[in-house]
Amino acid sequence: MGMAARAGAVIADPEFVQFHPTAIATGADPAPLATEALRGEGAILVNDRGERFMPAIHPDAELAPRDIVARANFRQIQAGRRVFLDTREVLGAAILTRFPTVSKYCRDAGIDPVAEMIPVTPAAHFHMGGVKVDERGRSSLPGLWVCGEASCTGLHGANRLASNSLLEAVVYGARIAEDIGGLEPAGQLAPFKGIEWDEAEGNRAEEVLRNSLAVQQLRGIMTNLVGVERHREGLQQALRDIAVLEAQAEQVTTAYLNMTTSATMVAAAALKRTESRGGHFRTDFPEPDPSWEHHTQMTLGEALSIRAAAR
Repeated sequence: MGMAARAGAVIADPEFVQFHPTAIATGADPAPLATEALRGEGAILVNDRGERFMPAIHPDAELAPRDIVARANFRQIQAGRRVFLDTREVLGAAILTRFPTVSKYCRDAGIDPVAEMIPVTPAAHFHMGGVKVDERGRSSLPGLWVCGEASCTGLHGANRLASNSLLEAVVYGARIAEDIGGLEPAGQLAPFKGIEWDEAEGNRAEEVLRNSLAVQQLRGIMTNLVGVERHREGLQQALRDIAVLEAQAEQVTTAYLNMTTSATMVAAAALKRTESRGGHFRTDFPEPDPSWEHHTQMTLGEALSIRAAAR
């Protein structure tokens, strides 16, 4: 999304980010997920006082929509509480065979899910926004097609519908392949030299970037100010801080600039949308506003104007 935005593409719905309510809080990066199926089996959420809090928040309790459960967990943590997913009574030892992946995550972190509760926290999970595309996967830039999570097809609306992710990848992937088929390149392309990709080297470079101070600072800004719950002052501060990071970065690599660009798009659109809807929640505008019942369309130029005005 950052690359496309910098090239001038229209970005749609960047403010809509889904947070998974039950990432396992082990300190791992990225955080592994405790699947929703556990709550479907009857697992409950409790805080470190042993209080079950979801029944007072939503009639469906732990089976409420993801954004509601994520906000409930977030508020518990903000209040100084720890949050746990308790599978002991409903699954017991069966968790080891029925949910082997979750069990492995727990074992790796020194947690016995048969005898202990699983510590959880909300975590950024899926982006409903992305590069705006039409029904053939074409972006606003000639020659650029986009599918998968990098795109915004409109299939999700304001909140992720799980199976629609498959449509974005498979259906739009096939449509794009059909649309591109037989097209001639726009210009003369240099002969392909057979560049060899070193996966290990690429993974090392990605890890170095992810662990760099600049990226850690950017992630902290997005987590604390553009996360599960947002408000005007926090979003303005986030935009100011992102601008400072860009200006002060000793080596502004393309990959890092793509990150700060994406962060700017999300924060600017979140500041512009003065309501709460789906994965976007504003504490200063907690209710949906019918006048905002439409998709966001934004270029990087507009986002930078919003960022400049936040100074």
